[in-house]
Amino acid sequence: MSEQSGPLAGIRVVEVTKYVQGPVAGMMLANLGADVVKIELVGRQDFMRDAVMLHGVALDDRGRDWIYAAVNRNKRALAIDITSETGQPIFRRMIEQADVFLTNLRDNGLAAMGADHDTLRAINPRLVYAQGGGLGFQGPLAADPCQDTIGMAYSGFMDLTAPTEEPNYPPGSMSDVLTGTYLASGIMAALVERGVTGVGGLVRATQLQTMLWTQMLPVGMVGSLGDRMPRFVRDEATPLYSVYPTADGWIAVAAIHSHHWPPLARTVGLGHLLDDPRFAFENIEANKKAVADALSEAFPARPTAEWYDALRAAGVWCAPVNRLEDLPADPQVLANDYLTTFPDGFTATPTPFEVNGWGGVRGVAAGYSQHTDEILAELGVDEDTRNQLRVDGTVW
Repeated sequence: MSEQSGPLAGIRVVEVTKYVQGPVAGMMLANLGADVVKIELVGRQDFMRDAVMLHGVALDDRGRDWIYAAVNRNKRALAIDITSETGQPIFRRMIEQADVFLTNLRDNGLAAMGADHDTLRAINPRLVYAQGGGLGFQGPLAADPCQDTIGMAYSGFMDLTAPTEEPNYPPGSMSDVLTGTYLASGIMAALVERGVTGVGGLVRATQLQTMLWTQMLPVGMVGSLGDRMPRFVRDEATPLYSVYPTADGWIAVAAIHSHHWPPLARTVGLGHLLDDPRFAFENIEANKKAVADALSEAFPARPTAEWYDALRAAGVWCAPVNRLEDLPADPQVLANDYLTTFPDGFTATPTPFEVNGWGGVRGVAAGYSQHTDEILAELGVDEDTRNQLRVDGTVW
């Protein structure tokens, strides 16, 4: 499929973003077929093009190409100084023709460059103005800088995912990726609303809001019941939905209903426990250590793949605990095209969902200022004027 046939074909997005959160939102829209133009500074390319380290992994030239593409694929690239006397009219023209303005810059920076909400909505009342943020747009911390470290710490996510009182910092900029995804979802809702009212709107998503939503059950339990879900410590967890070591790895089981327990017990050779009232399904929580110990002794007898086949055949909900290295070649992942190799040779997820079978645009990341001339020509800027804009330092 081409991007013209995507569900967002015809939607025009102007993006002024940095790092991960904002770019992910733009990439999600681009993957769904929107024409996303990312603006970079003149003579100073996006930070992610120059990154030398990501979560402890050193990045060489190929690594830098990968990380930029990972969050900026399928966009067009424009390098322009939108604050300059000659750049402002071009930016204004882009906003006049745009459906969405997307940013994750803070309010003071946006106001300084004339890209704040009130200014752009005055130019184009149909514009959907979308802004990603950190700890919220109100309150004493509204102006504080925030990225995934801060977002996951402040939201309690580092605590929730830790098996002990020592915080756990999951790698991968998870709160940035999730917030960008939710921001893109909000943009699509605002576009639907605009289709009804004819008027644009303001869409916002922050890391704190996103991570609280992601933790809706544990946070809701604390707030509503005053109880905390216990940390996942294998010896203390409910033994029928837990993980166990096998001969060559780990397997997860989820025997959450009473009819799941007998086939699990019989398959792993613990059928005799079913004759003991202490191990009736309704009594297992009271005797969970004995059940966990029995399962922990049984599972190491065979490799994960053998247990997986046997348990699935018995109707037990289970899964191998895959390592990340297992996933690019996993037949289930490949059968659904959840990971694909793009023309640049990098592996990525095309979209987080499907719309009428649409599996995402399969393009690459643009080079710095790659589409400057193309975009300016579309805006009616002739070649002589483009050359003069370069001499003036307005565009690159």
